[in-house]
Amino acid sequence: MPKTPQAPSEVSANNPCPFLRALVAQGLLPDHQASIAEVTKTIVGVARAGEGEPDLPASAIRAIALIANGLGPLQLARNGLGGLRLDELRGGPLDKKGAGSGILDQQAKIDQAQLDRLDEFAGDKLDAGGRTERGLDRDDLERMMNANFERAAGRRRLIDRKLMDGEWPILLQVMGKPGQAGRYLSVAEVSDLFVKRRLPERMLKRLGPER
Repeated sequence: MPKTPQAPSEVSANNPCPFLRALVAQGLLPDHQASIAEVTKTIVGVARAGEGEPDLPASAIRAIALIANGLGPLQLARNGLGGLRLDELRGGPLDKKGAGSGILDQQAKIDQAQLDRLDEFAGDKLDAGGRTERGLDRDDLERMMNANFERAAGRRRLIDRKLMDGEWPILLQVMGKPGQAGRYLSVAEVSDLFVKRRLPERMLKRLGPER
């Protein structure tokens, strides 16, 4: 089980991942550097706080953390020995450099128009209790990721579309809610993840009392 969430703290603009930004802001990971073992344990533990206790493969998380700061032998050795540098992820091999959702700009500021654009792909979902809210299921996310890739024509890499498959669908697995027609991401919770750098309240309760 990861550490108990803390009061929100500052997050480096050079960490472009909204999920990792939330973990840093809640005190679950340091803003600068963390061992690959710590990163893996924290992400796996946080995932299990989601609905249905999603189980992310630790081996895949370790592999991603190893290459996240660079693919050169020195970078790989530095990450393997010293850990992942969360404040040096921007510009790395996993950074799509604007070919993704565009919600966070290069200074990690929110582009409100791009955040509002999520609703263009969302639909009305019924949660387990029968309440309606705007949400994104797997098909909605596929349409959004394809649209993001298409609009980035001329400045995208082929790998960027594949990288998207390691982001939004994983976020659906971790933060998704069990709706009556299948699992979906709440648009409101995704907005909080980006803007407030905060995990859903239901997950924070499973991780421990707020401080």
